Order: sequence, then C-alpha cells, then structure tokens
Amino acid sequence: MTTRDDLLIDLINRTEMEGEGPRITVVAQGVVITGRIAAHRRWATELAGRLDDGELPDARFAEDFAREAGETPEYPPAFLHLRGCQLISGASSLPAALGESFRVPLAAISAWSVR
Repeated sequence: MTTRDDLLIDLINRTEMEGEGPRITVVAQGVVITGRIAAHRRWATELAGRLDDGELPDARFAEDFAREAGETPEYPPAFLHLRGCQLISGASSLPAALGESFRVPLAAISAWSVR
C-alpha cells in the first residue's frame, strides 16, 4: 500500500472494536489471498493457543504470541490480520491452503475487495 488507504484502516479498526471483520481478498506483491479480517488480539491469542502444546517443539514460541496479544494495537495499523486464509492465485511457493492465520503488511497490499 504505497498510499495510505483510510478505508482499509477503518475496516481494521472497526474489526479491532467489534472482534470480527468481513471476508476480504487482497493482492499483495502479485499474490491474491482471501480470508476474514481478524482483530489483532484474537489473531495472536489463537496462534499462542495453537502453539502452546507441550507435545510440540513449537510450544516455546507460544509466549511470543501471547505477549503480542497483550500489546495495544498501533494506530494506524501496520498489518492486516486474516483468519481462514486461502491462496487464490500468484506466482508463489505459498501453499493453496494457508491455514487459519496470516499476517500481511499494509505496505504490501496493492488492491483489496470485501465480500
């Protein structure tokens, strides 16, 4: 996003206040990704919960996401947080099913659409 997109920032901020946002499709560096806008805290908390399993080697990273969940989101936001993501198209090595969570820098977004 080379220019500040106040409408996208408003969508992110409303999601922060209400907890769940609309489905959105974004183009980021030629890759088209779709998912639901997630509040920063919810996004980080869910990742911390998924990683916090003593059986997994990734459990030690859960505290990083838990700490992130406790931080106050910045304004204007620097990232768009998505849940239930899928890769629609693009010349990329990303898997078609990106998983539950994805974080996109606003600076990388060149276009977007809600549905």
